[in-house]
Amino acid sequence: MKTKSLIGTVLIISIIAIGAVAYQYKGSVKIQTAETPEEVVTKFYAFIGEGGPSSLDEAYRMLSKGENTISEDRFRSIVTNYPTDLRVNVIKGRVLEHQAIVPIEYKTASSFGGDYTIKSDVILNLDVNANSWKIDFTSDTYESGGEA
Repeated sequence: MKTKSLIGTVLIISIIAIGAVAYQYKGSVKIQTAETPEEVVTKFYAFIGEGGPSSLDEAYRMLSKGENTISEDRFRSIVTNYPTDLRVNVIKGRVLEHQAIVPIEYKTASSFGGDYTIKSDVILNLDVNANSWKIDFTSDTYESGGEA
């Protein structure tokens, strides 16, 4: 009888331990790609910061392609309005299945003098064929409202 209760206790403790570990790592999926989502975001904003035609071509190639893809001309018209001295601080993101969310911060001038920090999330989609992360520039594939 003691053996059965000992086995039952060990089994319950094991299940609790496995559950605790699974809960701790919930939402953190390890996908092996050449570049991390954070590296992709850093490179993307570096290309935009350079601003030349070839740099913007490279940045455009980093976008996720799909039904919500914007045209290259529209992309250029948007990013050319970014401040020329834009410096983005990329914060450690998280991977949720085939999507990554990478927080960024950047400073911009305030109308009242000085500057203030803007925080935003960059959404990336995993391109399974290329095994690389692509920027979801329009964030149309991001489902808000649930855990993300």
